[in-house]
Amino acid sequence: MRAVCFDLDDTLFDYHQYVRGGLLAAAAALEARTGRDHGEELLSLYFEEGVTDATFDRLLSRHDLSPSLVPELVEAYHGSPTEMRLSPYPDARPTLDRLADDYALGVVTDGRNGHAKLDVLGLETYFETVVVTPEHGISKREERAFRLALDDLGVDPARTAYVGDNPVTDFREPNRLGMRTVRLRRGRYRDRTPEDGARPDHVIDSLDRLPSLLEPNPHP
Repeated sequence: MRAVCFDLDDTLFDYHQYVRGGLLAAAAALEARTGRDHGEELLSLYFEEGVTDATFDRLLSRHDLSPSLVPELVEAYHGSPTEMRLSPYPDARPTLDRLADDYALGVVTDGRNGHAKLDVLGLETYFETVVVTPEHGISKREERAFRLALDDLGVDPARTAYVGDNPVTDFREPNRLGMRTVRLRRGRYRDRTPEDGARPDHVIDSLDRLPSLLEPNPHP
């Protein structure tokens, strides 16, 4: 048996879709508290001003609102992915269709709500295992995240590829395990330089290239 495991956010879909839906959900929660709609301002903070860390803190500070509201806004942000409009990248479903007959497929993601995201994207049925690391109290910086997927699929690391977009978190542990690593260079981390030990075996700019890259498989 051969297998391919994927990251989710920015690999199978544009994570900015999730961000937009989450920010609007947080804005609705804040409006219920304050009576004021800050939705457009939140979107502007994140997408135009580039405040992608501590976005809620910045907004609350601007309006002299209590920072104690942050946990509630974070919970609202992640609360309802089934109500969001999420679409896979155009090349995601055709690639999964091409791989499904010859490979066992899995997902290993550090993002919250992985199962719900896949369900909304209409992709969940492609995967025999989905490891959402926050549900296990781990991250992709730990070998166990990938071991869980390999054990579920019943495959050897040497016969498994891992496809992701973030060179900081996606490739170090798969490299150590002897998995074949493929970087999809797009999304938030397209210009990030990988560190030693975290360099992927291959770099592609579209999932369309993945099936031909994996064949012929050099592993026994």
